[in-house]
Amino acid sequence: MLPKLLRYSILALALPLLTSYGILAMTIDLGCLLVLALWTLVLNHTPAIARMRTLGVKWGMSNREETPMVAPWIGRADRAQRNHLDNLPMLAIVILIAHITGKHDGITAAASVVMVVARVSHSLVYICGIKQLRPLFYLLSIIAMLAIVRRIVF
Repeated sequence: MLPKLLRYSILALALPLLTSYGILAMTIDLGCLLVLALWTLVLNHTPAIARMRTLGVKWGMSNREETPMVAPWIGRADRAQRNHLDNLPMLAIVILIAHITGKHDGITAAASVVMVVARVSHSLVYICGIKQLRPLFYLLSIIAMLAIVRRIVF
């Protein structure tokens, strides 16, 4: 399961590069927001698919009244998904305000890319159980967000 997740994460990280080279018709900031939205899709389905592979399609198609024991990484994937969903509105609002107010520039673009890399990395190390790096990637995403806020305010 994790190799497929890594392939999706590499694809997600490539999207800002496509926008920076003009391959996609949007700013880097908005491209990064799109990556974060698409990353949500990956995080939403990773634990569900893993549970269905473990417990069968019949369980997956049920109301899932009971939550059976699964591998620890699946529980971490659930928590990584919730963490991402907790942070996504805040990050999205900051990127959108910078864009709507016309305050987006090279600095906000770079900060948006850092934010995406940090959030995807945060999710991956969370799922893999690498406790030491998770706070570092979270802090990096917050610093990148605050760099965008600084461009908006000043």
